[in-house]
Amino acid sequence: MASLQCAGRKLQAKGPNAMPEYKLSDAELLVMRQFWAHGPMKSDEVAALVAEKGWKPTTLLTFLSRLAAKGMLAVEKQGKANLYRPLLSHREYARAEGRVLLDALFDGSAQDFLAAMVEGRGIPAGELAEMRAWLARQEVDGHDD
Repeated sequence: MASLQCAGRKLQAKGPNAMPEYKLSDAELLVMRQFWAHGPMKSDEVAALVAEKGWKPTTLLTFLSRLAAKGMLAVEKQGKANLYRPLLSHREYARAEGRVLLDALFDGSAQDFLAAMVEGRGIPAGELAEMRAWLARQEVDGHDD
C-alpha cells in the first residue's frame, strides 16, 4: 500500500498504481473548481465566485480549512488575509479519484470500466475513436500519461 505525506497528513491508497484518496464533498469540489479555473485567491474572491450558494463566510472558511488539511490547498498569510493556492491540478485530482473508482468498482481494471461504459452506451462513437487514437499514440510514444 502506498502512502503520501501531504500537508502533515498521511494519505493512503491501494493497488499497484496507488494514488492518495482525497474524498472531497460536493461543496469542497465546487470550491476546488474555482481554484482550478482561476488560480490562487483570497477567501473573499472565492466567496464572490460561489455567491449563489448563499454560504456564510464562516462556512466557506471551514471548506477552505478542510481543503488545506486534505492537502488540496496551500495557505499563505498576506497581511490580514490568507491566499489559497491549489496544490493539485484538476487532472491530478481526477487521476487520483479515477483510480479510486477503478479500484472500488472494477477491481482496478480499466478494461472492465471501459466495457461497462461502452455497453451502457456511455461513450459516443466519436469519443471512442479519439480514445483509440490516443491509446495508439501512447503505445508508440511509450507513455502512460
